[in-house]
Amino acid sequence: MMIKPGIINSRKLRVVCWLLVAPMLSLPVFAQQEQVAKVAAAQVQLQLSDEQVQLVHNQPWYMAGERLWYSAAVRKNSTAPASRVLYVELLDAKGTALISQRLVIEDGKAQGDFLLPKDMPSGSYTLQAATNWMRNFSAQQHWQQQLTIVNPNEVRALQAQPAKTKPLQVRFQPESGRWPAGVPTQIVATVTNAAGIGIAAQGIVTDTAGQTITTFKSDETGIATFSLTATEEQDLVAKLQAEGYAPQQVSLPKPKQQGIALSVGKVSTAGIQVNVQSQPGTGHVLVAASGGTVYFSQHITGTGQFTVPWLNAAQPGSRLLLLNTGGLVEAEQQVRLPHSTGIEVQTDSKQYGTRQQVTVTVTGLPHSVWLAASVAERLAALQQPAGFVIANNTELGYEVDRELWDAIAKNETEARYGRESLVEPMRQEGIKAPFQQDIFARKTDTAFVQALPPHVISAAQKHYTRSNIHNIYGLTEPHATAPLPRLPADRVFKLDEYVAFQDVEEAIREATTNLRMLKKKGKQTVRLLYVAPGTKRMMKEEPLYLLDGVMLENMDEIMALDLNDIASIEIAWSEEKLYAGNLGRLVDNGMFAIYTKSGEARERLKEKGMPVLYEQYNLPRNFVVPTAISGDAAQAQLPDFRQQLFWQPYLQAGADGSATFTFYTSDETGVFEIQVQGQTAEGIPVSGSSSFEVKLLN
Repeated sequence: MMIKPGIINSRKLRVVCWLLVAPMLSLPVFAQQEQVAKVAAAQVQLQLSDEQVQLVHNQPWYMAGERLWYSAAVRKNSTAPASRVLYVELLDAKGTALISQRLVIEDGKAQGDFLLPKDMPSGSYTLQAATNWMRNFSAQQHWQQQLTIVNPNEVRALQAQPAKTKPLQVRFQPESGRWPAGVPTQIVATVTNAAGIGIAAQGIVTDTAGQTITTFKSDETGIATFSLTATEEQDLVAKLQAEGYAPQQVSLPKPKQQGIALSVGKVSTAGIQVNVQSQPGTGHVLVAASGGTVYFSQHITGTGQFTVPWLNAAQPGSRLLLLNTGGLVEAEQQVRLPHSTGIEVQTDSKQYGTRQQVTVTVTGLPHSVWLAASVAERLAALQQPAGFVIANNTELGYEVDRELWDAIAKNETEARYGRESLVEPMRQEGIKAPFQQDIFARKTDTAFVQALPPHVISAAQKHYTRSNIHNIYGLTEPHATAPLPRLPADRVFKLDEYVAFQDVEEAIREATTNLRMLKKKGKQTVRLLYVAPGTKRMMKEEPLYLLDGVMLENMDEIMALDLNDIASIEIAWSEEKLYAGNLGRLVDNGMFAIYTKSGEARERLKEKGMPVLYEQYNLPRNFVVPTAISGDAAQAQLPDFRQQLFWQPYLQAGADGSATFTFYTSDETGVFEIQVQGQTAEGIPVSGSSSFEVKLLN
């Protein structure tokens, strides 16, 4: 990459770097060090994305066949045009995209959903989100999260088969990505089972002679940290034991002869205490970045202790990089402070019966906050290593960004992917359309399924039974077709606001203004009236006809509509509106658009081969909150075992910092979890939760 168009180009970068470096030959030592720090900061800045994505979804893990609902926010810290398109993908363990969606970003937010196919094998998957521009940067700068998906049919098939052996999986990593020989270094061990679940285990580190060097113990998330000093010649082995698992022996990576140790000491709002251990007289540059912005750089020599400030009080995280004077990254640390948001989530009762209304109140919300709300049957979170360790009430990242290190070393300056600052309404060649893979390899990962914890096995067996009941009754999940993306219009006429009309022609003539209906060769046509300050003229030709976002050649499909299904008639003639919808190159005589209540015309006309606007974008569905069943005895007898009771991707907060929403319980009993999560305008994560119980009441 990785250059930001409009900010600096590759030729300018070479000139800037030369202008910074060349004068060093004649500068005092202090000034030379200052210049080296500036060059290193500029070099790092070019490889950091100025856009960041935060995504939240509705459950901690999923069953195959469930729908995953998600909401995302995109932030930008530069003056470059903002991206208008977001890519969300579900990847398998090999990094192959199984589901890919392309979404429109409106006001920095996007929402979507996808149905996890029933045939998906149980396993660990990766959910990731990024803009096209972010693809120029290291993948670790994308939003990514490991996602466990369980196939209940596989669980049922294997429930009577005891596991033969339960292997442990162990990884050892030096805290900052480098392990120098002869220097005490913090080592992070991650211990998991075949399902990626953290395992509490005990281990000893020995040399080839069997001499014990140190011992360690992982917590319930599978994380252990210990200090270790070793020489380049030593061969170290770790032996691990955990209850119910086969003993494991793993060789540790060898330390490097030349290296540097970077560690984090005391962390507070006053700053980050950084400790550097290096060879005497060796120079390095310490760089700090937050939110994609490099805000601190300092030349250091040899071993020492330094204090790195925060970018500002609103930024709880910082990335620390240590570069040598040749511009190569040698160590990295990521630091995050826990942030207390003060969000409170309360229900009007702690216990409900089946099919009763629940009212939720959220208070303590900060100003300008994006929130998503989910209510689902409680699924205990899986204890999985998350790439951070907790030390002194601080989260320290141990997964270093090697791709970023390589990019800084190569000093790449050309952007391979552009900013999608426009939402193209027409299909574009060369753009990969959204897709969802329906056929999966049916090989079951037996070790993965048998390593799942008991509460997951129990939930999968229960889900299998509930799915059978739904299949018997032909019940479907609660969601509605997404509202069609509406183009900007100069006039909008909602037919429900008018008295009844006899037919479609009368509705157009009587309800609308700024147009004239004419018959041409026995068929209805429309001409729009162009109105602007000092100008009023009738357009010469017919406008662009749209029906539910499908381009029509004439009015025939519109005139054949069911009048009661028409939601609105919308027209646009001004260049401002047409270009705002990216239609300037498609229309010379304005736009005449009809939107129906059912939205069924879109698919019907698409099957006829008519061009569809926004065909390469996913239209997110709306979650439907069923109302209480009353008056319909037949409907009331149908079972309702929904585990997902509510999903709202954009929860609106009032001026007083509070929000409320309501929903109904189903026939499912047990404990349900309310999760409200999102972020502030500054990018600070916020969250709050509560729970309630549903019981069979007399």
